[in-house]
Amino acid sequence: MAPSILVVGYNARVMACPARRAGYKVYSLSHYDDLDLLRCVEKNFTFSGELPSDISPWLDHLDVDYVVLGSGFEGLDLPASLVLGNDPKVARNVINKVWLAEKLNKLGLPHPRIFRKKGDIAFPCVAKPIKGGGGVKNFLVKDESMLPDDDEYFLQEYVEGRPLSVSVLSTGSEAMPISVNEILVGKKWLGQCREFGYCGNVTPYETRFKQQMFDIARELVPALGLVGHNGIDFIVNKDGPMVLEVNPRFTGAVDSVELATGENLFKAHVDAINGKLHEYRIRRYGAKAILFARRHTVVRGSLLKPMIADVPKPGNVYENGEAICTIMGTGRTRGEAIGRLKERLGFVKKSLYTARAYKT
Repeated sequence: MAPSILVVGYNARVMACPARRAGYKVYSLSHYDDLDLLRCVEKNFTFSGELPSDISPWLDHLDVDYVVLGSGFEGLDLPASLVLGNDPKVARNVINKVWLAEKLNKLGLPHPRIFRKKGDIAFPCVAKPIKGGGGVKNFLVKDESMLPDDDEYFLQEYVEGRPLSVSVLSTGSEAMPISVNEILVGKKWLGQCREFGYCGNVTPYETRFKQQMFDIARELVPALGLVGHNGIDFIVNKDGPMVLEVNPRFTGAVDSVELATGENLFKAHVDAINGKLHEYRIRRYGAKAILFARRHTVVRGSLLKPMIADVPKPGNVYENGEAICTIMGTGRTRGEAIGRLKERLGFVKKSLYTARAYKT
């Protein structure tokens, strides 16, 4: 009998659908009830507003073998034996960016400076939540008048460069990097108007620093005690890569990595937890992009098509800044993959009603 799992995440689809394809009996707890997610699970439970800090009501309702923790839930208070992935106590440290910076210092790995005292701050710098991903709450601080009052934030050196990530599999003692991924942020053609806001990935990204990034991943992930699939975010410029953060979970790049390799990363995740690492070959370019509403938007047609994910129901309504769906593309080159993605993006936009038409 196939093992049963409860996938928990703000967006559970990126984990749930690969798990279903890998043969698992899947339940999900998610902010969304997208149509493609519903096709992948036995049942989806939704939450709204704040992320639930206790999932015992759902666990009491279900009889599952394991829980898989996604974005926003990495450090949930659960026994490690129940989690198919990182020990939540370990993940709790890793998602704390101030703790991570101290660890990177001890390991001698490059990362932007953290400013601890008001008199030491070099402007411009970046204000970031101590915990949390996606870049949505990040903002550039140009002078003292813009400093955040909220203790939720810390200040990090602003380093110009290209945001990239490395997808990594780990047994706990050995790590195998799979790919370098381009991170799409602040793309207005996708409706993402926040400068640091995440809106997709392209895999692979060719850089002369690939081997250095892979070497950092091989050292860092086991040093943090991480297992299964994890992601490391970098900022890369002419001086080389610097570690921005580590995501101890399935990341948004899983979509583009699966497209580029043709492999099931949930199976790879479980194999790594069980001590098995495999080589993965990049076969093509894979691109994913998240479309955001820029104004009051209504879905007026069916978007349940191949290479469109996180598919909303007809009639769903979105306001400015809310994610509508994910569009994907593949190709022999980056341009070809993005071109096919944009063709599908055109179809999606024709299926939306807004006060004014989108511009690509």
